[in-house]
Amino acid sequence: MPHSLRAGRISLTWVLACALWVTAWAAHAQAVGTAVHLDAQARAAVANDEMVLTLAVERDGPQPGPLNEQVIAALNSALAEARAVEGVRGRLGSVWTQPLTTREGRPQGWRVRGEVVLESARIPALAQLGGRLAERMLLAGVQFRLSPERRRAEEKRLVAEAIGAFRARAADVAAAFGHGGFTVDEATVRTAGSGPPPRPVSMARASADAAAAPPPLPAEGGESDVVVTVSGKVTLR
Repeated sequence: MPHSLRAGRISLTWVLACALWVTAWAAHAQAVGTAVHLDAQARAAVANDEMVLTLAVERDGPQPGPLNEQVIAALNSALAEARAVEGVRGRLGSVWTQPLTTREGRPQGWRVRGEVVLESARIPALAQLGGRLAERMLLAGVQFRLSPERRRAEEKRLVAEAIGAFRARAADVAAAFGHGGFTVDEATVRTAGSGPPPRPVSMARASADAAAAPPPLPAEGGESDVVVTVSGKVTLR
């Protein structure tokens, strides 16, 4: 067979092979589709249904031993009074001992401080209890939050809303690209939230002979944000 004829057949075969490869690649690309990464979010501001109070006791003196006993006794008394109120949970917080010095750095005695933390979904009852305890203790912190049950229920509702928003956004993107639909290849669901910061309170020690009664504790809990984000990859068809 002449060399030119063989070369012509090889060239024709190569062209046909390339054409078949291009056609197959185009068909594969059309079948695979276009991959797009998307995010969608659902959020809600939910009324807080739990209150958290932190109350403290401080005692100063020359020796830490008696101070520890006085502080622990005061904390146990507060916990006993708190546990007598229906729906209030109480626990011991931190207890620490600190040496005191003069401006010149000479030892001047000791300070012992202890805290109790009170929690309840019965916010008015806890606010009333906290007001009584604040007459003989330091009011160290007031905070409001969502109970775990309330947060889970809200997250469950928002997950369905966020997934619906994700699918709606994917449909909009598919239509904008000229595709008729999409498939979800992978997705991640994340939950987050934030509540109001702890409210500042007076750290002044209440005295038994104070002229005025302590101001009432706040009982309006405000709101916390609950956020659900859906991120994922879809293929436009």
